Amino acid sequence: MNDKAPEETSWQRFKANVRTIGGAVLLAAFIRIVLFEAFEIDGPSMEPTLQHGDRVVVAKMLYGLFLPTMHEAVEVWGSPEVGDVVIVNSPADGVDIVKRVIAVGGDTIEIRNGQLIRNGEPIPRRLIGPCEEGQQKEPNERCRVYEEVLEGKRYRVSFEESWLDFDRGELRIPEGHIYIRGDHRDHSNDSTNPLIGPVPVSRVKGRALFIYLSCDERAEGFFFCGRPRWDRFFAAVE
Repeated sequence: MNDKAPEETSWQRFKANVRTIGGAVLLAAFIRIVLFEAFEIDGPSMEPTLQHGDRVVVAKMLYGLFLPTMHEAVEVWGSPEVGDVVIVNSPADGVDIVKRVIAVGGDTIEIRNGQLIRNGEPIPRRLIGPCEEGQQKEPNERCRVYEEVLEGKRYRVSFEESWLDFDRGELRIPEGHIYIRGDHRDHSNDSTNPLIGPVPVSRVKGRALFIYLSCDERAEGFFFCGRPRWDRFFAAVE
C-alpha cells in the first residue's frame, strides 16, 4: 500500500503563494488605512516640536475611519484632546497639515498681543531663549522659544517678537470642531486663517505619536536622507 502524500503541483504552489502575498498586501492596506500611517513634515510650521524632514507615525484609529483620497472621515467615533498634535485635512485647500489642538468644541479662544487666551484664561508660557540652529529651519535674531502649558501638557513654541502685536477677537469653537495652531506661531497656516478657522473633527486624520526618522535635507550624504538627526529618532511627539 502506497500511503505517500501526493506531490504538490506547480499550480497548487502558485495558488498558495498568491494567497500568501495577497493576504500580506491586504494586511498592509488595513494597517495603513485604519491603524497607522507615516507622515513627512514639510516646512517650519511646527518648530521646534517637529522639524522639516521629520517623519512621524500617525495613529489613525483614534478618531474615525479616513479612507484614501477623501477629505473627511466616513465614520467618526472620537475627538482629539487639547494639546494633541494632529494631522488635519485643511478645509482651505485639501492638503494634509500637522498642527496642535488649542481648543475644542464649546471653548472660547482669543489672541491678545500674541497671547493665546482660552476660556478667559491666558495659556501660561515662559521664555526659554533664542531660536537655535538645528531647531529652526531659518533661525534669526528676532526668534524666541517659549514653553507653554495647556491642561498639564508642556510643549515649546517659537515666534518672532513682531508676533506680540497679533490680535484676534474672541471666538467660540462650535461643537464637533477644533481650533488648531502651529507651534511656530508666525510661520503657520492654521485656524487663524479665515479660510481654515475651526476645523471639523471629521477632517482629523490622526494623532502624531513619535518620530521614526529625521533627516536634515539641507545636507548631502546618507543616501536619500541627507544628514540624519540621530537624537530625534523614535522621540515621542509631545
